[in-house]
Amino acid sequence: MPELLADFLTLRFALAIGIALMGGSIYGFAGFGAGLSMVPLLAWVYNPASALAIVGMAVAIGAVQLLPHGVRNANWPVVGPILLAGLIGVPCGTVMLLINEPETVRRVIGGLIIVFALIMLSGWTYSGPRNLAMNLAVGVSSGALSGFMSGGGSIVSLYFVSWPGELVETRANIYVVTYSLAVFMAAALIIAGTVSLTTVLRMLVLLIPYSAGVRLGSLLVRRASKAVYRRFVLWLLAGIGISALTL
Repeated sequence: MPELLADFLTLRFALAIGIALMGGSIYGFAGFGAGLSMVPLLAWVYNPASALAIVGMAVAIGAVQLLPHGVRNANWPVVGPILLAGLIGVPCGTVMLLINEPETVRRVIGGLIIVFALIMLSGWTYSGPRNLAMNLAVGVSSGALSGFMSGGGSIVSLYFVSWPGELVETRANIYVVTYSLAVFMAAALIIAGTVSLTTVLRMLVLLIPYSAGVRLGSLLVRRASKAVYRRFVLWLLAGIGISALTL
């Protein structure tokens, strides 16, 4: 027990608190991005598996306050198939995380974030068909990326950021999918036996700044137009990608 208490009095844990506050604010504003912003930094503070577990559990618990809004406003004929396919993708990504060396995982995570940042910076958004086959493809790919690095929100945002509906529906679709993927991811890590008592205690403490950040972000977004929201998503991913290269 003294060792566990000492863990919370280190500079490393102070950095983790700042990361949690930042990730919560981003998630509350954008409806995604907690994993993309937190996992690379927490993986540097701890290790990739612990970072993924902390983020998954924190999102599952800390962002539940936005769930009623998301459930009410999401387009369920689209979101439902994506979630079902995500149940297949998440375990596949988690297996890839666990069978590779932490340093290799960190490099791959950084590279993937840069790829998505460059795609977003190019101004490209998905404008192709939005049928059942595409919804299932989005679900499997975003699930696999979530299981590996909690990055499924990047695929989901590319799919929904040019959604023809209103901003409220767009954010609800992104939120419901990314929230669900976080729950799937946390469950996969728990089943795999990678979540220790220390990891759970770290998550519970970090949940306080993370939840405060979610609340702050959800208040800020009420004043944002769809154009502002889209620009924020693009620059968010670009900033995360650049930061990952400098770690």
